Amino acid sequence: MELSEALADAVQKDSVRVPPYPSTAMRLQQVMSRPDFPMHALVDAMRTDAVFTGNILRLANSPFYRRGDAVTSLSLAVGRIGTKELTRLAMAASVSNAASAAGPLSELRRGVWRRSLTAALVAEALAKVDGSDAGEAFVAGLLHDAGKLLIIGCIEDALARRPDLLASPHDIAELLEQQHAKFGLILSGRWQLPVALAQVIAHHHDAAPPDALTRRVALADRIVDALEQQAFVDAKALQAVTGLPASACETLATSIPSIPATISAFEGDAAATESVPMVAAPDVSPAPAPTSRAVALTLELKGSAKPVLLDVRRADAHGFVALAKDALQTNRVVEFQVQGSTLKVWAVVQRVRRRGEVHELDCSLFAASPEVARQWSRVLEQNVRAAA
Repeated sequence: MELSEALADAVQKDSVRVPPYPSTAMRLQQVMSRPDFPMHALVDAMRTDAVFTGNILRLANSPFYRRGDAVTSLSLAVGRIGTKELTRLAMAASVSNAASAAGPLSELRRGVWRRSLTAALVAEALAKVDGSDAGEAFVAGLLHDAGKLLIIGCIEDALARRPDLLASPHDIAELLEQQHAKFGLILSGRWQLPVALAQVIAHHHDAAPPDALTRRVALADRIVDALEQQAFVDAKALQAVTGLPASACETLATSIPSIPATISAFEGDAAATESVPMVAAPDVSPAPAPTSRAVALTLELKGSAKPVLLDVRRADAHGFVALAKDALQTNRVVEFQVQGSTLKVWAVVQRVRRRGEVHELDCSLFAASPEVARQWSRVLEQNVRAAA
């Protein structure tokens, strides 16, 4: 039996594992459907979900939302984030939990989650630019590729039953692209999503998307592709990718650098230990650039429970290759500070390879501001000259 047959069998037998509709989001919706709901009712709806409350506190203190002193209570966090944000953040937290599940394809699952949340944040920003419903755009961006998570679960189930199944990274990547809309509609039916969201799931890859919301998510997908390939995307690059007016792209460009911190707020420690995946994830990261040069630079991982230092050996404007005693989880968005400098950069851990007593990490800069990208290039230039 091939993987495609295993997926067809799961659909026919109605054995596709679909996570339950986010209970916290449902409770919040029930509270906010009442007129003049009190703040304590919102807090009570969230309090029993320890993971979500932790996410909310981290988000409230992240660069995207932080204004003034740090907040340590749910009521203050809600006041800072805003009640309208809570339901969609609860849904994002639920998808994050599903994407962090252990399994032989955990690396691939994290990559799908990162792209989905990035698309959600970009779609939300696009909606704010054109005056559309930002909440609807966020949820549409978050769920448009949710079928990929269901497919990954089905493949893991099939591999558990039949370890002899052929599961090459190329085959898995093809199945994800070919069938994620069909599996996304399975989730849409189980969750009883609105027709508008089902439309996005079914048609976001159409050459001519049938409605404004689907077009917005398709546009967000193109911007995510650019963010995955480039260290930064400025207003000029956004205009080339989207065809939107210059003024809209300038507004959109200001929201891009806040994306990594928002993604990171939903995740735990990137240095947490994990087993090596049984099946290699499809390699969709850009090939090492020929402009990469030898450097001697030290980076410190930020936000980790323990100190983690990276010894950078090669780098260019787009990323770096480094050695570290500790392995970092692949497909994670993490923040580094350049030692001896105030410069901080966000990067995606693309590959981790064991090299004797150390690990070799390939990382690509992610959603940097143009100024951070310039500072990174200056640091590299100074380092190369100093090492010469």
